Amino acid sequence: MDLLCAERLADCRLAERDRVIFEDMRVLQNLLDLETVYIPACNYFGTVQKDIQPYMRKVVSTWMLEVCEDQHCEDQVFPLAVNFLDRFLCACGISRRQLQLVAAVCLLLASKIREWHSLSVDVLCLYTDHSISPEEMKNWELLVLSKLKWTVTAVTGFDYVDHVLERVEWSKENPLIRRHAHTLVGLCYTEPELIQSRPSLLATASISAAVRGLNSPSAATVLTSVCAMTRVDPAAAEHVVRHIERVVASETASLQPLPTTSNKVASSASSSAKVMSGAEETGQPETPTDVQDVHF
Repeated sequence: MDLLCAERLADCRLAERDRVIFEDMRVLQNLLDLETVYIPACNYFGTVQKDIQPYMRKVVSTWMLEVCEDQHCEDQVFPLAVNFLDRFLCACGISRRQLQLVAAVCLLLASKIREWHSLSVDVLCLYTDHSISPEEMKNWELLVLSKLKWTVTAVTGFDYVDHVLERVEWSKENPLIRRHAHTLVGLCYTEPELIQSRPSLLATASISAAVRGLNSPSAATVLTSVCAMTRVDPAAAEHVVRHIERVVASETASLQPLPTTSNKVASSASSSAKVMSGAEETGQPETPTDVQDVHF
């Protein structure tokens, strides 16, 4: 008897809304209680990491974001990978030459946890322009896991977006709110200044910035209502919102006509390789693709 499997690997299926999850406040409460466990323990620049500077982390995290975009990864993969990267860098000193290797390993691990079809070692090596080998990645995967104490689940800013938007009426004012919020959460995870920020704070600020940027009718009251839900200090959230708006304004103002996606990621890999090889790099990394679609 012949068996036919109609499943296609190209399909990306989203789960239907679960009323139990989104109507039970205990779920959101558990996220808030657990998030502090996964926040990076320190600002590692100049302490644990003697050879890595903030701009290097910006470059490599932007490269990670572009790889995720090019491979059409789930939105939740990138924040988790950056969380792994920051937690590892808090625990283990490395040279700048090894930073892209660690970033690639973190992408590999995060895709295994949160992606329905994980990234392959060979694909990630390709995105580094073969500056690292598959054998190196496999060896460092064990090192990263050991430094993370095999704690490969984490609460990220992405996890809060749907829990907030499903509980408020103003989320229906514009269908782009969710997309923009996810984009801004990703942008926050590329910013070295926000390494030790609570995920709930990043999510609150990203949602508020997205609603304001779309000029939704409820823009004036969004920050207060989300802060009450996520137990975030409104002043702290406003500070991050303004930081997001400055970054988006700066990035969009400097946009140039972008090459094709494959060329862009290859160029980013080359730029990252220059930074990791010790070459001085003072320019800004490339703009994450989705930021072009966010208008303030």
